[in-house]
Amino acid sequence: MSTEATTTDPNTPDGGTPPAGDPKLQEPTTFTQADVDRIVRERLTQQAKNKFGDYEDLKTKAGESLTLEQRIAEMETRTQAAESAALRASVAAEFGVSTKKGPKGEPSDADLFLTGSDVDTLTAQAQRLAGRESDRKKQGNFAPKEGTTPAAGTDTGEREFVRNLFSRAE
Repeated sequence: MSTEATTTDPNTPDGGTPPAGDPKLQEPTTFTQADVDRIVRERLTQQAKNKFGDYEDLKTKAGESLTLEQRIAEMETRTQAAESAALRASVAAEFGVSTKKGPKGEPSDADLFLTGSDVDTLTAQAQRLAGRESDRKKQGNFAPKEGTTPAAGTDTGEREFVRNLFSRAE
């Protein structure tokens, strides 16, 4: 199944085949089945590369867009936390609730007691806390029955125990 290819040259006077010494004259080329398969495979690979050449770039960009979505969600969370902290600080300042941490790093009163997420809840919590604090300041440190003497005869068992405990052995 070999076919000879003849070429015509329009530059020749008769429009036929060029002279034998002409470099344009080519001998017919024959290909084996392996050569044809290789050429077709290379051509298909090249076409696929041209058609889907930007696949890796698109895949990378798709991965980056997911990362961007995650970044946006993280920024929204941070913004919400910052707004909540600012609201808590302003309510604490308005009602005189302490925002100072304890000497050993304990949480402040605002951190412990102002746990609401909206203005109304935080305001109610701060009012209650400020009311209790003002009551404590009015009353001072109060210990019921401090400084009173117990009634006679009610603690005889305890007195005997203490006397025996601290008595000197003679």
